[in-house]
Amino acid sequence: MTDPHDLPPPADEADADRRWWILGLGALSLDLVSALAGDRPLSAAEKVLLDDLERSRGRSFYSDLLYAITHQYFSPDEAEDYWRKILHHKFELSGILGRNVRIVVAALDYLSNITAYMDSATLVDEEHIDGIVELSLRDGLTGLFNHTYFYQQIDFEVRRYVRYGAPVSLILVDIDDFKAVNDTFGHRQGDRILAAMGRTLVRVSREADVCCRYGGEEFAVILPMTGATEAGAIAVRLNRELAERLPDGRTVTVSIGVASCGKQTGTSRDLVERADAALYRVKRSGKNRVLVAADTEAGPEAGGQDRIIT
Repeated sequence: MTDPHDLPPPADEADADRRWWILGLGALSLDLVSALAGDRPLSAAEKVLLDDLERSRGRSFYSDLLYAITHQYFSPDEAEDYWRKILHHKFELSGILGRNVRIVVAALDYLSNITAYMDSATLVDEEHIDGIVELSLRDGLTGLFNHTYFYQQIDFEVRRYVRYGAPVSLILVDIDDFKAVNDTFGHRQGDRILAAMGRTLVRVSREADVCCRYGGEEFAVILPMTGATEAGAIAVRLNRELAERLPDGRTVTVSIGVASCGKQTGTSRDLVERADAALYRVKRSGKNRVLVAADTEAGPEAGGQDRIIT
């Protein structure tokens, strides 16, 4: 499987993109930045990884280094300048004190006391920061990844498909007649169903799959390295196991649309729209079923037909 960091970064990086690139993928850890600064020896594998990152990220690599330390964004120009000055400050302090001053201490001292760039710096350990990032990407009710993370991850997977041909499929799940459930039994019962279905999604899906709360009563599952046939089989199992009992004995069911990257998939939006259209057709044709969208450029003999699976 191709390393995620072989992919180019987004052309216009918002703060969420930077957080995803630096923390979500987890390659540029604070420990790795510390090793690059000389706080410990770099392994051969780490040297290769850093070389690859510097090559793929270009001058944004220096922004990434400082973001990993401070969790603040610096433009590539100022980041490169600050990085070199912080390294010089680190070596000066180490010489004066007769011991190694770690890069985090040197960076905070330089940016707080020398330049006053950060006038109220706070030390927070990396594990705690990762926990904050993790919480910001989760839905509070179900514990699944949220809508923001869904779009970041589906974009990443489809770009990998476009560049390397790595298959990816998408499952969209909609709870049937959910408004009637809330109207009849109240929102607490509706929340119970959402939370229970979230747990079932995680249990039924594979470890590599990404389970998200896509909308109010909609879920999404991103299936890396998975074609349409396998995705359809997983969707059928989800359709069966997501059913939840109501207090009056009735069963709440789900409808599912499935799409896989194919000849017409150029962006994540293409894949999402095909899965959403498949879900819409299921809802219109009777609900509580699975529809696997066809690759519309393929002929019938190549699987170029929608498949409704009951």
